[in-house]
Amino acid sequence: MASPNLKYLSKAASSYNNQSLANEPPLSNNDTSAIILLAKQISELSTRVSSCFNASNYTEPNFSASSGDVPQTPEYESLRASLNDTALDLLRLVNGPKNTLRTYAFSHYDLAVLQVAVERGFFRDIPLQGSIDAAVLADKAKMDEDRTTRLLRFLATRRIFEEVGTGSGVFRHTAMSAVMASDKDFHAMVHMQMDEMFKAASELSTQIDRSSYVSNNENSAFCARFELPAYAYYEQNPQKGARFTQAMVAWSQLDGQVTRLVHDSFPWESLKAGKVVDIGGGSGHISIALAREYPSLRFIVQDLSEQMLSQAREESLSSLGGRVTFQRHNFFEPQPVHDASAFLLRQCLHNYNDIDAIKITRAIVPALEKCAPGTPLLLNEVILPENGSTARHIEHHLRQVDMTMMVVLGAKQRSRREFERLLKQADPRYEVVRAFDNPTGVGLLEVHLNAS
Repeated sequence: MASPNLKYLSKAASSYNNQSLANEPPLSNNDTSAIILLAKQISELSTRVSSCFNASNYTEPNFSASSGDVPQTPEYESLRASLNDTALDLLRLVNGPKNTLRTYAFSHYDLAVLQVAVERGFFRDIPLQGSIDAAVLADKAKMDEDRTTRLLRFLATRRIFEEVGTGSGVFRHTAMSAVMASDKDFHAMVHMQMDEMFKAASELSTQIDRSSYVSNNENSAFCARFELPAYAYYEQNPQKGARFTQAMVAWSQLDGQVTRLVHDSFPWESLKAGKVVDIGGGSGHISIALAREYPSLRFIVQDLSEQMLSQAREESLSSLGGRVTFQRHNFFEPQPVHDASAFLLRQCLHNYNDIDAIKITRAIVPALEKCAPGTPLLLNEVILPENGSTARHIEHHLRQVDMTMMVVLGAKQRSRREFERLLKQADPRYEVVRAFDNPTGVGLLEVHLNAS
């Protein structure tokens, strides 16, 4: 039931991912050097990546400010992940462990420089067309010319900005800095990461010292840094809260993929004229999208926040004939709907530690007991990959997201095994009967409450 594109990505992602050099076919001419082998793999992957551009409307990228984006096709994403793994492994071998670890250990300086560039408006004040003298930029940034120039030259080593000529002190945009200048939502995302998230992350070790065995909203690095849990902080700091919301828009293009995944990974038509309860559904955008595709289904969107429930636009609902309704509900309390055809719990559990996640899933049990046998609980969450099951490049990104949850909310992302263990703790009758594992992260687990 998965979409063809996602099926392709799942298959293709494993073609080059995590290949052991020992399992590679022998090379001719006694050429068994790991470095040469990786280089040959890079050459082959690069050729295939180039063919993706030739077969599409995308122009091959360069470092200039006018360079465009890359394809978003499953084939390209799979090749990109494999090429990242292979190229980084080559660099690790060439650089050796000490140089590799030194670069990693010094990476906070890179982030500190990016933080200043964002805070001081470098991306905004350097014109998209043309260039600017560092002295002029320093005046705009309200700081001294010496440090302005040094920061720009540092960023230029990462191909973020470039100096025009040698030692000119004149700078212009590159492809990466131009994205920051032209995409306000993406800029907001980076700004948020360089502000509160970077500061909170620096408290992680200290917070673990303070709370060595408990991780939750109040015992998180974010709370340690700002003396408030994240959501309370954003409520009390509306300007940063607005930026946080804008940053989420930078990820909003994923919603189409998530909606497609939820649509494709479960046979909604089998519910016939059923009722779906969208637990913690916020403004209900997923339910609204599904209601448009399945005109026989009805949806109840539940959320504790009146503000979230009120965000659903009337024009989005007017054509649905009342098939999407809203209900205020705290999902830690017993589920009040006892005649559902399915329950959908989408990207909620990752906001909580295991203790709270168990409470949330346990609160649905009494309702499932009163619903028809086989009524599914659908968990739409990031499903962390098991070791070696996807490209390290993809796994690294997903584990970055896991670290985000640890830092900000004292919470976590989970693997399928961890979900199964959590569900059994909530109720031994819970069983995952089907899983849709998307190799890029967000997946869906179909869970039933078996008869005792």
